[in-house]
Amino acid sequence: MFEKSLSRSLKLAKQESLKGKIPSYIPLLAQVDPQTIAIAIQHLQENKSEAAGDITNTFPLMSVIKPFLLLYLLENLGFDQVFQLVDRLPSQEAFNAIPEGKPHNPMLNSGAIALSSLLPSSETLRNWLNVRADANLELDQLMLNSVRSVANRRNLAIAARLQELGLIANPEQALAIYEEICCLRGNVQDLAQIGMLLVNTQRSPYISIILEIMTKCGMYEASEEFAQDIGLPSKSSVSGAILSIVPDLAAIASYSPTLDAIGNSVGGLFLIRQVATYLGY
Repeated sequence: MFEKSLSRSLKLAKQESLKGKIPSYIPLLAQVDPQTIAIAIQHLQENKSEAAGDITNTFPLMSVIKPFLLLYLLENLGFDQVFQLVDRLPSQEAFNAIPEGKPHNPMLNSGAIALSSLLPSSETLRNWLNVRADANLELDQLMLNSVRSVANRRNLAIAARLQELGLIANPEQALAIYEEICCLRGNVQDLAQIGMLLVNTQRSPYISIILEIMTKCGMYEASEEFAQDIGLPSKSSVSGAILSIVPDLAAIASYSPTLDAIGNSVGGLFLIRQVATYLGY
């Protein structure tokens, strides 16, 4: 019964995705098929899973990696060292705003670049996630080259500003690691698998902190509206990925590359709402 409902929701979401646009500022992202769509749901109970759509299609995680950067650093370095670089405050700033002071939260580019300065390498996070979640994330070198080919790289200015503020010592290294973790590539099942690291709130005292930040800050300027409408801690991405967490129950991962004006996946938002409603989440 649920499989039929999921299939129907995918068809409707594909139609809905026509209202969005493919982002054009990263050349390779502009070349993806706008009608690609997929969803995966991983349940904590009995480790049950469902998936539908273009589930073998892979995509760069981009900003959806940010909660996992935060998770790794909290579990390995602790609260004080992480939050001396970034706050936990909601923000109406654009995701790529140049900070005036300490970044408001780790879901903004400024916050994630600051935190990337604490990461030994992108490979450290990739290996940790693949082992912990039994995922198969790989660095997409072509996408990384495409990101770095953009003429006006705003993240360069963000990293330089973070150095001026005394938050990071080596802006080039921090930005390089940030760009590499954003270009980790996987499919919706990989994303749901790593999402399970955030589902069991009893596993780590840091998970509730991360879920709170995702709820307040994970959907760009639409975070407050999304929290009121759907209420699931979520993180979206310019690649069209969305990860939603149902605490102590499930991880929902979707991919549909056309975006709304804010930068959230149009088809993904529709799918998450449909699935959450059907499953009573």
